[in-house]
Amino acid sequence: MTPPAIHRFGHEAMATRFELTLVHHDAAEAARAAHAVFDDTDRLEQELSRFIPHSDLGRLNGSDAGRIVDLREAAMDVLSYGKDIWEQTGGAFDMTIGPLYAILRWPDGLPRKASPDELADARARCGFQHLILDPEEFTAIPQVSGMITDAGAIGKGYALDQAAQILTEDYGITNALLNAGTSTILALGSMPGHDGWLVRAGAPEPFLLKNEAVSGTGFDVRGAHIIDPRSARLVNVRRIIRWAVAPNATLADALSTAFMVMNRREISAFTRRHPGTRAIFISD
Repeated sequence: MTPPAIHRFGHEAMATRFELTLVHHDAAEAARAAHAVFDDTDRLEQELSRFIPHSDLGRLNGSDAGRIVDLREAAMDVLSYGKDIWEQTGGAFDMTIGPLYAILRWPDGLPRKASPDELADARARCGFQHLILDPEEFTAIPQVSGMITDAGAIGKGYALDQAAQILTEDYGITNALLNAGTSTILALGSMPGHDGWLVRAGAPEPFLLKNEAVSGTGFDVRGAHIIDPRSARLVNVRRIIRWAVAPNATLADALSTAFMVMNRREISAFTRRHPGTRAIFISD
């Protein structure tokens, strides 16, 4: 049998570039696995993107209170994960923050001054307490009208976890590095000659990552203000970049956003409660 070799593949989806580094003895089989992953990623984008009107989240957003919205598995997974992380972080991660983004940031990312009435209206439409999820019936029912859910801070991580499942279960590939736009990285097994995968993730020196994920929320100077869902305030955090490490990419992706608005004491308390998670702080 041909010795395992490294094969690299790339694909544009979810407004970023997905890259796969696969360790496999058969180049053709590795290519087939990559194509299967990228086909699935495209499917997930069609189901999860709020910018696609017929997507599950597109149909949910703006719905009237009490309307029953049918969901497919991916949307139910992501919303259920999102609600769980919302609860675990005390609201620091919130997929339903869309109404606040609409009034507190201009389209170019610059901050906008909202009136008290605008803030009150937006806050009344945010929070998972206003969204009833039924995983058995695959339905979501908003309790207030005009909610806006967004999978942007969790969807890429979810796509990487689904990719890992395809690679391991369908193609027997257990050593791979999966990358979504360099901001979320999932390491399966090890690269040849190492006990893990060497990644940098913004850190001064590369470090080994094995069977876990790392994610960082990136932004440029013009988009350096982000919103703390708990206070509905813009927070400037560009001086310290906070990366999250977790057992899976879905959690790492979401935590990287939550950690940007949580203080160090809150982050430390969270990682103590959740073994397998940790934070990396990097000064710019």
